[in-house]
Amino acid sequence: MVAVLRIRAREDSPATRQGVAALLGELGGPEATDALDGLLADPSDRVRRAAVLALGRASGSSPRERARLRSFLRDPAARVRAAAAVALGRRRDRTAVPALLLRLDGPGTWEKPSVAVALGRIGDRRAVPRLVRLAGAPQSWLRVCALHALGEIGDPRGRPVARDALADPVWSVRGAAASALGTLGTRSDVERLLGVLADPHPWPRRGAAYGLGCLRARRAAERLGAALGDRAPEVRVAACWALGEIGDRSAREPLARLLELAPLPFEADSSLSGDEGLPAQHADGILFETAVAALARLAVRPPGEEVGRALRRAGERLSPELRARPSRPAFPGRAGAGAPPTVGQLLEAAWGRRASDGDGP
Repeated sequence: MVAVLRIRAREDSPATRQGVAALLGELGGPEATDALDGLLADPSDRVRRAAVLALGRASGSSPRERARLRSFLRDPAARVRAAAAVALGRRRDRTAVPALLLRLDGPGTWEKPSVAVALGRIGDRRAVPRLVRLAGAPQSWLRVCALHALGEIGDPRGRPVARDALADPVWSVRGAAASALGTLGTRSDVERLLGVLADPHPWPRRGAAYGLGCLRARRAAERLGAALGDRAPEVRVAACWALGEIGDRSAREPLARLLELAPLPFEADSSLSGDEGLPAQHADGILFETAVAALARLAVRPPGEEVGRALRRAGERLSPELRARPSRPAFPGRAGAGAPPTVGQLLEAAWGRRASDGDGP
């Protein structure tokens, strides 16, 4: 396969060379990495971008290979520099932090969102002062990425910035600030986030639900239960997840009622932008499994009449193929290590016993 791709990498079409680079990244290994050499020097910045992303997936973790990736932060094309930042962030390469910080100081803005997200994924506190400054940028998308990164790092120096940004005129910034307070905030921020649950735009409401779940704010449980009926599916997903985190078992019946109305997993459009740790979109596609996961966190034995009926109906709706599929986390950045449970395993856990016990959905 690699031998064939080496030949295709010399074709005149930039689109073909770009596709070859992506395939080499999927294949991985030393042979694929060697085959990327020519594409990394390609005259097309789109091809170089694809090759850098592929290099980040295909290469190893030796100092030489990390240095090679860092070198593309100096590429003349902003899209290639952004790709290098993405690759270094995926690898959580702390040795790249000084070079990434230099990119935040430059005059351009094109690659700065990717750089900020990479610094958040790496989690190095050296980045906090620069990210705090970036959170005051005139461009709203830079403020969003800076707040996201500050939330991932979790350094309290980012807390005042996130609090102030709750009043930002741009809804995406307010949403990022509310989410960031989940890791940056204290008990005093619970009231602030409860206020954001009434925001006119769903994204701040979603961020507030997420933040309250991260803070495990028990006094928010009633408001989050009401948010299960929000008109926006991303808010309903965040409220489900938050109630599971908080551990308030009084939410079990409202969650069961939501489960009966949720579309089956993988039936709705459920594409996620979680690869970079950013929020999930098209949340209606993961509402079913998020509700089941929350019920699993709150499981009691026996489950009670209403919850048991909802779980049994959910089990009847699931095909064997859907039961066997891995579940998707509501918030990919907070997913635990290891293989995710299947949808069927979540359903069994929500029932409070294994299916083999003979009484479950």
